[in-house]
Amino acid sequence: MSTNMERFKEYIKRNPNLKNEVIAKKKTWQELYEEFILIGDDSKTAEPESPRTDSKSSDTTQMIKNVIGYVKKIDPDQITKTVTSIQKVIELLASFGAGASVASASKSTLDPLFDRKFDEWY
Repeated sequence: MSTNMERFKEYIKRNPNLKNEVIAKKKTWQELYEEFILIGDDSKTAEPESPRTDSKSSDTTQMIKNVIGYVKKIDPDQITKTVTSIQKVIELLASFGAGASVASASKSTLDPLFDRKFDEWY
C-alpha cells in the first residue's frame, strides 16, 4: 500500500497545472497537500480555476480553508496547561467532598449512646 506522500506525487504528475499554480505563487505545496488529504484524489480539483456560479462549492472550499486555519492556530502546550488546570480543580473539589465525610466519621466521642444518629434513637 502506498503512503499519502507517494499518492500525492502521483496526483501531481497526473495534474501538471498544480505545479504551475505553485510556480505562480497562487498556492503552496503545503496547501495543495492539505487539500489532497482532505478532499482526496478528485480530478475536479485539478482543473484550472474558472469563475463559478456555484456558491455552494466555493462556500465549502472557504469553510475547509477556515478549519485548516483554526487547526494551524491550535497550541498543544496551551491545551495541556488548560487540561492540567481542570484536573487540579476537579481534584480540589473531590478532596473537599472526601474531607467532609472523613471529618464526620472522625467525630467520635467513644460513647455508644452519643455516637448514634438521632434517627437511630427512635
